[in-house]
Amino acid sequence: MAFAYEKLHLLLLLSLSTCLSSTSTISSVKPQRLVSKLIHPGSVHHPHYKPNETAKDRMELDIQHSASRLAYIQARIEGSLASKNDFTASAYPSLTGRTLLANISIGQPPVPQLLVIDTGSDILWVMCSPCTNCDNHSGLLYDPSKSSTFSPLCKTPCGFRGCKCDPMPFSVTYADNSTASGTYGRETVVFETTDEGTSKVFDVLFGCGHSIGYNTDPGHSGILGLNNAPESLATKIGQKFSYCIGNVADAYYNYNQLILGEGADLEGYATPFEVHHGFYYVTMEGISVGEKRLDIAPATFEMKENGTGGVVIDTGSTMTFLVDSVYKLLSKEVRNFLGWSFRQATIENSPWMLCYYGSISRDLVGFPVVTFHFADGADLALDSESLFNHINNDVFCMTVGPVSSLNIKSKPSIIGLLAQQSYNVGYDLVNQFVYFQRIDCELLSG
Repeated sequence: MAFAYEKLHLLLLLSLSTCLSSTSTISSVKPQRLVSKLIHPGSVHHPHYKPNETAKDRMELDIQHSASRLAYIQARIEGSLASKNDFTASAYPSLTGRTLLANISIGQPPVPQLLVIDTGSDILWVMCSPCTNCDNHSGLLYDPSKSSTFSPLCKTPCGFRGCKCDPMPFSVTYADNSTASGTYGRETVVFETTDEGTSKVFDVLFGCGHSIGYNTDPGHSGILGLNNAPESLATKIGQKFSYCIGNVADAYYNYNQLILGEGADLEGYATPFEVHHGFYYVTMEGISVGEKRLDIAPATFEMKENGTGGVVIDTGSTMTFLVDSVYKLLSKEVRNFLGWSFRQATIENSPWMLCYYGSISRDLVGFPVVTFHFADGADLALDSESLFNHINNDVFCMTVGPVSSLNIKSKPSIIGLLAQQSYNVGYDLVNQFVYFQRIDCELLSG
């Protein structure tokens, strides 16, 4: 299957140069921090929160969604490598997956929206009224005709009286075959600030989805792209952003947050990143279990000359996937610690998962920290709450898996959200560094 990821860039760049030439700006008093609370799928604040959902249900959904995400990344890589001139289709992550949601507002008067944050996407889009197939959507629909600050993006300049705008079409197709289509426009986006006020970002390019191709409410109303493309909101607002994730198993934790612009938290260990295929790639140099450094060849995590391999840090995957040789070393070391004390369990639908009978909080006290090492001395430390997850009250599983379990050809390693728990992760898009700061997100909310 061919992918038209570059076509989107081409159309947008063309429209930016020939249509409305204004640039996104922030209100006259520059805000210190543009903030959005983040809602994870297991939160009581999520529209699809299910109080009776079991740990097994959540784990199975996390595995399915993570597998879909990795397949999507693979498709993007193959699409970029195979042909840059074949624009017959496009593919994005699953529209109905288990992902982090940001709470922002759009338009004047502002309409609240829950949007999926995606570090692998450049686009901001929302469902728009009138909307085909949006009857099941539980949130408020934004109506551009009722907003005083909406302006359409025209295929050709249309700045004189009587000119009829031919809107720039917007269309995306997702990995689960759901779709969204409509037109591009510009609008005001409203964020909270840490002093409980609001701040407006004017003239933001976005996709207005008038036709949605799925039959169930996904629990959100669009996508907030955070990669470094010119049209990304992260690029438009200060070229810095950070997100902080607490324990995603805590349904009542209320301090997960996204910060955009100059107020983003860039603290802690820093490691350089590169962007390939629209994703943030980091240079991973090794893994330690406690004080023991695993015997991993230096070139194992490197991106190959043909563009395959490498390590992606990602908000779209819940779990972490490592190339087979590294996963075998890590799982062997974990078994060495647990093998004599715990009885191993097998998960029927995911036999590759390393699972044991027992309780994380009760039985893994003192389990060594697993540390991912990156270039320039940056570390990401996974305690037992990040390395393992319960599938029921009596069984826990490692949240790291082998890429081969998903039949992925190019074998990029993926660092997912569970590995980023208890960290504030900051991105400096100008200098191309990502920061890891281990912290309770509540300390950043003031």
